[in-house]
Amino acid sequence: MEKKNLYALVAFVALSVLAVFSLRSPERGERVGERARAIAEIKPGTIGSLEVAQPGDKDKVSLTKKGDKWQVIAPYDKPADPTVAKAAVEALEKVRWGDLVTQQKTKHAEFEVSDDKAVHVVAKDAGGAVLADLYIGKASGNATMVRIAGKDDVWQALDLYASTYKREGKSWREHGIYDLKADDAEKLVIVGGGTKVSLERVPPAAGADGKPGSQNIYEAKWKIVEGDAVLKPGLEVDNSLLNRMVQSVSTLRASDYQDAAKPEEVGLAPGAPGQIAVTVSYKEGKSAGVRIGQLKGDDYYVQTVDNPQVFTVKKFGLETVAHIPQDVRDKSILSLKSDQIESVTVVQGADVVSIKSVDKSWKSDKLPDADEAKLKQVVDGFDGIAGTGFLSPDAPELKSLMTPKATITVKPKTGAPVVLKVGDSRGDDFAVQKVGQDAMWVRKLQVERLLKKPAELAKDKK
Repeated sequence: MEKKNLYALVAFVALSVLAVFSLRSPERGERVGERARAIAEIKPGTIGSLEVAQPGDKDKVSLTKKGDKWQVIAPYDKPADPTVAKAAVEALEKVRWGDLVTQQKTKHAEFEVSDDKAVHVVAKDAGGAVLADLYIGKASGNATMVRIAGKDDVWQALDLYASTYKREGKSWREHGIYDLKADDAEKLVIVGGGTKVSLERVPPAAGADGKPGSQNIYEAKWKIVEGDAVLKPGLEVDNSLLNRMVQSVSTLRASDYQDAAKPEEVGLAPGAPGQIAVTVSYKEGKSAGVRIGQLKGDDYYVQTVDNPQVFTVKKFGLETVAHIPQDVRDKSILSLKSDQIESVTVVQGADVVSIKSVDKSWKSDKLPDADEAKLKQVVDGFDGIAGTGFLSPDAPELKSLMTPKATITVKPKTGAPVVLKVGDSRGDDFAVQKVGQDAMWVRKLQVERLLKKPAELAKDKK
C-alpha cells in the first residue's frame, strides 16, 4: 500500500506542476486556462458590414456588402476598392489567436491598444450582430496586440495588422476605373490638338496551319479609317504606341479623387484647349473613354467620358495615353542591319566619311588608318532609327533642313539609297528628315553616333 501511495503522490505532484504551467501569468504573455481564443471564429462570407475608425475613433469609414461587392456608405456613398475591402475582411476571417498578454488597463497605452492609439474595427453580420469589436495596436515580433472592446484583455493576434486598416477614408474607395480586356479592343478614337483620328484593328491573319491569328493586344495592327489632311487612311501608324494606349485605358486606375475640382478649372470642360480624349471600343459593345486635362505636378486631371467625377492619375500611368492624334503616325525612319548595307557616306561641310563593305569587313577609301571597329559602330547605328515625334509646320528647325548640318546617304545591298538630312537640335533631339518623309525629332544619342568626323574614326595611338 505504501508503494501505491507513493505512486499516487507522484501523480498528484505531476498534475499540480502541469496546472501551474497551464495557469501562468498573462503578464508574461502566456495562455490562461482554456481562453485560447479572444473571439469566436468568423466563418468566411458571414461579414456583412465593416466599420473602421482611426486612433481616437476619428475618420470613421463604414462599408456594407451589396451582393458580391462592397460599398462605402459613410462618409460618402461610393463603391469600395475590392482589393482593399477583401484584405480587411479576410484578415478577420483568418486571424489566429495566440496568448493573452495582459488584463491590466495600465498596459493599454504601451501596447498601443488604447482608444487614442489603436485602430478600431467592428465587423457585423448581415443582420447587424457584432462578430468582432477590436482595437488593433502595435506589432511585436510576428504578432499584433489586440484589445477586445469592453474588456481590458489584450491578446496576441497572428495575420492581423493595423496597417490593413490604418488608411485615409478616400483610400477605401474604388480606384480601378476600368477593368476591361485589352485583347478585345476593336476600335480607337483620339481627339486633341485640333483634330480627330479614328482607327480600327486589323483582323489578325490566320497562320499557315489555318488557325486564327494572335489576339494579343501587343501584337495588334491598326489602320486609320477617318482622319484629316495629315492623318489620311492608308498612312502607316505606330502600332506599338496604340497597343500600349489601349492597354492603359483598359486598366485605368485613379491615384486620387478630386471631389472639389471644377472641370472647367482643370482643363476638363468639353473641348478645352490642350485636352485629349481617348475612347476604346471592345467586343460585345463594351467601351472605355477618358478625357485628360491639365497636368499638376506628377498627376493628370481626368474624367471618364460618361461620368462627371474628377480624379487624378499619375503621369507615368498616362504617358502612353496623353498623345494627340498626330502622334499615332509611324515614326520609324530606317532599320537596316550591318549585313544589309553596302556603303555609308556622311557629309558634314568639308568633312566626308565614306564607309564600304569589303570582304565582310569595313573600309574607308580616304581613311587608310581608320579603325574597323569604329567604322562598324557607325554602320550598326542604322539598325532601328526612329523619331520621337514630328516637327510642327511652324517649327523654326524646319528651315535648318534646307541647308543641313549633315547629309547621310545609306546604300543597301538591295533597294534604293536612303538619304537623311540632319538639321538643328532642340533639347535632347535633332531635327532629321528622311527624304520623302516629314521631318521628325530624333534622339541626339541616335544621331551623334552617325556623325563621326575623320579624326574620330582613326585608330587610337599607342
